[in-house]
Formats: sequence, structure tokens, C-alpha cells
Amino acid sequence: MKNILLIIIALTVGFGAFIVFSNKSTNTPSSTNQPTATQSQQTTPAAMNEASQTTSVILGDAGFEPKDITIKAGTKVVWVNKSGKAATVNSDDHPTHSLYPFLNLGEFPSSSSLEVVFDKAGKYTYHNHLNASDTGTVTVE
Repeated sequence: MKNILLIIIALTVGFGAFIVFSNKSTNTPSSTNQPTATQSQQTTPAAMNEASQTTSVILGDAGFEPKDITIKAGTKVVWVNKSGKAATVNSDDHPTHSLYPFLNLGEFPSSSSLEVVFDKAGKYTYHNHLNASDTGTVTVE
């Protein structure tokens, strides 16, 4: 009986190890040349200041402010919605949002935020799809 129990335990451990190691080899992330896109809701101002390379853009009644920013590669841009209504951050051109797909962050409610780390130099234009006259540009050096 003791031998059967040891065999069952050994098989269970062996099968578990097989599952763990086989998942690691198939889930390897692929490399991309586009900036990293992350979305977070309810980012606080204190959290925004923790990163050494963070730039904030406020969306208010007058649109994105500042409208145009220039940053270094690796900088995180945080859009904070203070407009009192839902808004979006979407890549140009409107309405297809096809120029920079990583920048299609979608809708975010008032008093929340979205963020993207720009890893690659370039000029990225965006807008609020719900009010396409609200536009902005991120220039990455």
C-alpha cells in the first residue's frame, strides 16, 4: 500500500512539473517595436509622481492640456479625465484609429486615467473619439 501511494505521488508531481514547464515555453511574449500600452483606472496624482519619467495630460472642458508634448523614449504618459464626462484616447485618424493601434486606449470615465509608455521615437497624434475636436500630439525623441 505504501508503494502504491509513493507511485501516485511521484506521478502527480511529475505531471505537475510537465504542465508548468510546457506552459513556460508556449507563453513567451513576442517582441514588438511599438510602445507599451497599459490602461489603469483611478490613478492617483501621488502614484503618477512615483515614476521618474512620467508626463501627465489633463482632459478638461477645453480639451487635452497640454495639447502637444515632447518626451524622451521610455516616458510614461498619463491622461487624466477631469472633463466631467466619459472620454477616450484614440489614435488618429478619426474615425478609423488606424495610425497607431497601441494608442487606442478606449473610453475612460471622468476622474480616472489611462497610461502608455512610449518606447519608440516618433510623432503620435491622438484624439477623443467622443469629441473629435479634442486632439493632441506626443513627440518622442
